[in-house]
Amino acid sequence: ACDATTLSSRACTGKNTDQKNSLQKKTKIAAGAFDALIEHILSTPMEAMDYEGVRCAPLLTKAFSAHIDLRAREAASRGTEEGDETVAELTLLAAWVTEQRERQEERDDAERRRRLQSKQSSEGVNASEPVVNTDSPETVTSDEKVSYPTPLRTAGDKFAVLMAAASRGVDALRDEIVDMAKKKEVDDALMAILTGNAANAEAEGDEGRAKFLYKVAEVCLREKKNANAGSDRSSDAA
Repeated sequence: ACDATTLSSRACTGKNTDQKNSLQKKTKIAAGAFDALIEHILSTPMEAMDYEGVRCAPLLTKAFSAHIDLRAREAASRGTEEGDETVAELTLLAAWVTEQRERQEERDDAERRRRLQSKQSSEGVNASEPVVNTDSPETVTSDEKVSYPTPLRTAGDKFAVLMAAASRGVDALRDEIVDMAKKKEVDDALMAILTGNAANAEAEGDEGRAKFLYKVAEVCLREKKNANAGSDRSSDAA
């Protein structure tokens, strides 16, 4: 399975240390600069992989995947140990890119559904009546102003949001967790990412990060329980 921990192993082993701050630095990569994009992703720290998957989504095209395959074939033809290591890295990268494209498609689908619901609401369409979505993907642009809620977030999206909140301080992180719990976004998938990354950090000897992620998971469960209890009390009062 391709995961952020495995894919970002280059950053974790100390190579390309000048790019370890890519979570804070928004590296600009021109469309079509495939080799630069490959190097950027492979040098991205583990905690930034989900964030970069969202930020670089427009660049993760089928043409980029074809370029990764080309570079993998070139590396394999060398017949060296270094070439084999490069093939392994690029194979993981190709799987990760495919996964990120699928996630982006899910976000785009959610966006189109929200857009349709907003359109129905503004036109007074009865929600019980079947409606055919005639919007094509080309009609939804990234800079179009709409008034619908934020599309449903994947577990990876939520993990990236939590890590970004953590960079702003403990209070910001707790507020984000409480908000997610109230929205019922603390689910098994998010807990799997948190505890999985914690276990990986522990295996790599990074006790500080492991302890932090386990604590975040613990707070998530506690706030989820508090949010559910508050919901139950409201139902009883009604």
